[in-house]
Amino acid sequence: MDKHMRVRRGGSERGLSLILVAFGLVFLLAMAGLAIDLATLYVARNEEQRAADAAALAGASQWVTDSVTSGLITAQAAGPMAEAQAVTVGNQNLILGRSPDLDTNYFNSTCPAPSNESGGCLDFSYANDPQITVTVFQNVPTFFMKIFGIQTVPVSVTATAEAYTPSGSGPNTAVNCVKPWLLPNCDQNFEDSSLTSKSNTNCPTSSGGYYEYFVTPGSSGSANTITNPGMTTSGAIGEQLLIKPGKPGDAETPSKFWPVYLPNNGTFVCPACAANDQGSIGTNSGALYRENIECCNSDTITCGPDTVVTPITGDKVGGSGQGVECLINETNQGTGQDCISIDPNASTVCPYSGVTYSQTTPFTIWAGTDNTYNVAPGTAIQNSNSIVTIPVYDGQPLCPGGSTGGGTCAPQSVDVVGWLQLFIQRVSKSDQESVYAFVMNISGCGSGGSDQSGSGSVIPVNTGTPISVRLIHN
Repeated sequence: MDKHMRVRRGGSERGLSLILVAFGLVFLLAMAGLAIDLATLYVARNEEQRAADAAALAGASQWVTDSVTSGLITAQAAGPMAEAQAVTVGNQNLILGRSPDLDTNYFNSTCPAPSNESGGCLDFSYANDPQITVTVFQNVPTFFMKIFGIQTVPVSVTATAEAYTPSGSGPNTAVNCVKPWLLPNCDQNFEDSSLTSKSNTNCPTSSGGYYEYFVTPGSSGSANTITNPGMTTSGAIGEQLLIKPGKPGDAETPSKFWPVYLPNNGTFVCPACAANDQGSIGTNSGALYRENIECCNSDTITCGPDTVVTPITGDKVGGSGQGVECLINETNQGTGQDCISIDPNASTVCPYSGVTYSQTTPFTIWAGTDNTYNVAPGTAIQNSNSIVTIPVYDGQPLCPGGSTGGGTCAPQSVDVVGWLQLFIQRVSKSDQESVYAFVMNISGCGSGGSDQSGSGSVIPVNTGTPISVRLIHN
């Protein structure tokens, strides 16, 4: 009897072991499935963040193109264009192979952004600092967690980007890839004889009055802001400037507008057409000047009185023409470069791409026939080699008397008070290689305060623009 009892107990123990192994396998499979689902959710969240970041940056970049920070268009007009650009770019970033399904119908005109759906919001409450927030929301399907009744898991991320210009109370800025021309703080298209009482002594005109400023100097509430915001002819945005005269006598005032040698640390990002100059910049001053036009000089030029330049006393006719033609893809017949629309009510033909345009948004850019962007001529583009930044300085004479011999003056410090973002239109062969450009944006240097992202230090801004486009929250 006892023997049989012992046999039954042994059989019972063997059955318990099998049950424990079975439960252990189920647990291990569940944990493995949970790990796979968690990894999938982690990947989905990262891809959602990438889509949100790209969308927010695209929306903020649209504000730079539309010059909303320079008063060209209102916030009401700028908002839908930023939303459309954010949606277009955001939806190109797939999440587990699916579109984020961003839709302009789910953007609020003021923040916060809508919850539990892909959308966003706009914030124009900060002066000179429009912000866009993008939310990407998806119910991510599970795999193994379905056995526990969990079919999907909601995953939501946000990203906020800004188009920040330090005009007014913002921090100083440092810009690289600037071109080797200094422009005095004297707007050629605004002349006012009443300014004789305003001590604008660096900007005299031939009529006895003074030119107005691009950036208002001083310490008043309007200091470091755009003197004439908005669209030409009542504002400075869109006006055409002669940024490099072919004849020294064509400068707006003697000794007030010079090409310069920028600092050279040997680091340039250049197009193929600049190859002949790259090997000669250490020994050939003409090659250095052309290289600074053609390429991106990585040296940063900083707001304030500490930028050291070497003024050039010659007119640099050949170097200017050659460098600009390389930069903007212009042939020596004056064609091939990109085209920009200035008058929103005009219906005309872009002479460099053949496209006929009639549009309601200023500053639409079309690729020229010699473009290097791998797009068809006439394609609307967001960026262009023709977009450049040049420093605006206080206008003090760089070389007394206009020349000290030898082609250059001694290196000297200049007081950079702001920046112009320009679209180079052409080099005029009939006017000794004079360089003409349209004003796209103006940015003052600011007074060193804090911006809305909480940084009061010098901020490096984006190549090709004096306005910082950056993520400030994600």
